[in-house]
Amino acid sequence: MAAMNNKYEKHIRSYLTSDERYSIEKLVGRKPNDFEMNMFAAMWSEHISYKSSVKWIDEFPVQGEHIRVPAQAENAGIFDLNDQYSCVIKMESHNHPTAEHPGEASVAVGNIFRDIVAMGGKPVALLNILRFGKPEGKQSRNFINNVIRALGNYSNNFGIPVIGGEVLFDDTYKDNPLVNLMAIGLVRKEKIVTASLKEKGDALYLIGKETSGTGVHGAGFASTAFSEDASHFIPSSQMADPVAGKILSECILDLNDAGIVKGMQDVGAGGVLCGASEMAFRGNLGIDLELDEIPVMDEEISPIDILLSQSQDQMLVAINEDDVEVLHRIAVKWKIEYTKIGTATSTGRIKVNFKEKTLGDLPVTTLVKGGGAPVYIRNLSKSTRKVIRVAADDVPYPGNLREVAKQLIQHPNIASRRYIYEQFDTMAGLSNTASFFPADAGIINLPGYDLKIAVSIDGNSRYVKTEPRKGSMIAVIEAARNIVCSGGSPVALTNCLNFGDPSDLSVYYDFVEAVKGIKQVSEKSKIPVIAGNVSFNNVVLKDGEPVSVQPTPIIGMVGTIKNNNELTSVGFKAKGDMIYILGKSDNDISGSEYLASVHLVEETSSPELDLELEMKLHSVIGELIERQLIVSAHDISLGGLFVALVECCLPGNLGFDITSPAEVRTDAFLFGESQSRVVVSVSAHDETDFLDFMIEKKFPFSALGHVTKQELRIDDKSFGFITDYARIYEDALGELLDKKDIE
Repeated sequence: MAAMNNKYEKHIRSYLTSDERYSIEKLVGRKPNDFEMNMFAAMWSEHISYKSSVKWIDEFPVQGEHIRVPAQAENAGIFDLNDQYSCVIKMESHNHPTAEHPGEASVAVGNIFRDIVAMGGKPVALLNILRFGKPEGKQSRNFINNVIRALGNYSNNFGIPVIGGEVLFDDTYKDNPLVNLMAIGLVRKEKIVTASLKEKGDALYLIGKETSGTGVHGAGFASTAFSEDASHFIPSSQMADPVAGKILSECILDLNDAGIVKGMQDVGAGGVLCGASEMAFRGNLGIDLELDEIPVMDEEISPIDILLSQSQDQMLVAINEDDVEVLHRIAVKWKIEYTKIGTATSTGRIKVNFKEKTLGDLPVTTLVKGGGAPVYIRNLSKSTRKVIRVAADDVPYPGNLREVAKQLIQHPNIASRRYIYEQFDTMAGLSNTASFFPADAGIINLPGYDLKIAVSIDGNSRYVKTEPRKGSMIAVIEAARNIVCSGGSPVALTNCLNFGDPSDLSVYYDFVEAVKGIKQVSEKSKIPVIAGNVSFNNVVLKDGEPVSVQPTPIIGMVGTIKNNNELTSVGFKAKGDMIYILGKSDNDISGSEYLASVHLVEETSSPELDLELEMKLHSVIGELIERQLIVSAHDISLGGLFVALVECCLPGNLGFDITSPAEVRTDAFLFGESQSRVVVSVSAHDETDFLDFMIEKKFPFSALGHVTKQELRIDDKSFGFITDYARIYEDALGELLDKKDIE
């Protein structure tokens, strides 16, 4: 085998521990050459191998009645929608690269769309889940605007609607923002493709743009904490081309429709090496790669750069050699380049050749997750942090509740995201109902397929910060509650688990607790985990010391809606309708935005959670909607009841007149974030049937008041008019992000 100068020697020593390098020699039975060590450095990175997380995420419940492809099996998860179609879902992170190059947020969009296409699916919707530093500072503000612009540029030009998401601000993310995306796709059952080689002799083709040589060892970089002396590890910036990405996707779907695709994998982290080795491993085969056959943008690109480059808008496709003419015809139609770069073998080895020399020759199993890649199980020592529950009586009563209400309604974490989402095409393909039917979940309407899909995102890091298990449980149940309140039935979930350095035992403990919390609710609700992503090492240096971001597990939930009669929006419908609250209110204000923003108390427990009560709430809401006994439903979450009521008023420009209970302090009632609560409105015609139903179900509920023309009244006191709140709610974030003079 040919030797080579190792220009990435520092990367190898940084990305592989001394123990791992020793293990590699034992696995291979010899000392690998420099080229092969680069292969291991990429494939054994945390980002690809999941070596610190795989033991725990393998414990997620992944099977269910409608599940076709569960978590960890393929590029994305799939569940059946009906006899003909299945839904493809995936969630991914692109944190480290975006932190260094905000424009690389566009790369994340292309990556996740290709994950959907690699399963044979057609992308139909995108959700952005973003965490930034507080937007008051110029640095954060500029960063936010650049990331939003990059995300919008790709998704808008690709022609896929952004149907929702979640954007929250906290200075824990100032230097390490989180960019998580969730994509939804549609695929005919017989067109589902797996990421595996099928038989000896199959040809592996690289389809798409030329290899750029950028993003080399990006997987290792994404698996390493930021530091002041790590600038030489930052890979060159990747450039995504949405037009090229769209053409590639259409070409691939055409190839799949032609029936010639036997296996497929997108070229992402780890480049061609990762895609080819994982396809070979899943097929229990080997692969011979010919690097000099790969088209490159620059002839000076080195072999290792060709192999590991995260060039954008590329796909690996395995076909039978007899189908090359069909491949040629379709590639010419789309004016896209294709090249045979490898052949499946029965050796079980990955052999990498360049100009008649073999640069690397390794057993495929030694490289991949589930094979020889390491699995770490670290010690679990219970956290010693003090969990403090805060009741309303523990803080001073605010002098003016109306001023508190206005302060919260324009808080960056609560105010309308209109400024952000106006920069996205939310109606491409006319599948998004949100603009004329605002609901707790995003609703994808696919009239040509007679299908409706509900999608929800949730993840409040303040809840997870001190109680990672309970906070993660709340994320799952809130995501499910949003789908139920929209008239849907949750079917499956995906996640993106964003944490700090896993070698820090406190971070590792938080991660494991979060996984256990997600698992507990998933099992209880029978909503399996069918896709996911782990992003570790979200760490920055502060005053020379490494500091991890707050643990931030994000939950994406997908459900189905039977018919239009069960679509339920958040908006009140008519003056005079009665307003009820389902669930229990109490004096607990722990973890609330009110406590953090008004009383400046951050380190508290999350709100109390009764999982049995929550499950019963979902059942009650679902039956109320099915019987058409309510005309609107909106869950109470961030900002509490008052924010929920304002959001119910906004679509119809209506108001409310409510009375608070004597047993709960008014500020806790209005702004506390007690769980398992939903605001519903009931028409006078249905009120008797509604009351009979609720009494029969023996579920806690209480009358709040009624819908009014425009005024907002609480306990016979005017809080103003909905037009005033609409203005500050809709404009607050945009005015903040548009400012030019804040330093």
